Amino acid sequence: MAKIEIESAFVEPWNKNTEAHPAWGMKTAEPHSRKNEDGKYETVGRTFRTVKVSRASGIDLTAFAKGDRVSVWGKEVTEKRTHEGKDYYDLIVWADRVERAGTGAATAAPVTAQEPAGDVWNASSQYSDQEPF
Repeated sequence: MAKIEIESAFVEPWNKNTEAHPAWGMKTAEPHSRKNEDGKYETVGRTFRTVKVSRASGIDLTAFAKGDRVSVWGKEVTEKRTHEGKDYYDLIVWADRVERAGTGAATAAPVTAQEPAGDVWNASSQYSDQEPF
């Protein structure tokens, strides 16, 4: 399990029997870009993740819709599943905090659970080398 901070990812369609994602999970895609020969940025790849929250977190992921740009803080794990005899691996982020990504702090619309005082995820952008748990 690894601490993760995703600065910008886009909400993707859920695609599990319905377009809308449930309150406890959503799919995201984090684009990876680089400059081409013309000096313009182009997407060269994407990392797909499933963001999940516990019921006790107080975070309701239905506040986000397909195409929303979000920032996510939490713990990333790889989950293995087997379908028709073949193994698949999914990147799962158990989110502690999710908010709309904006151009600045004033435009961010947080959708978060109450965090305990001294929480390292919210303290600052500088993290210590010590594990918070």
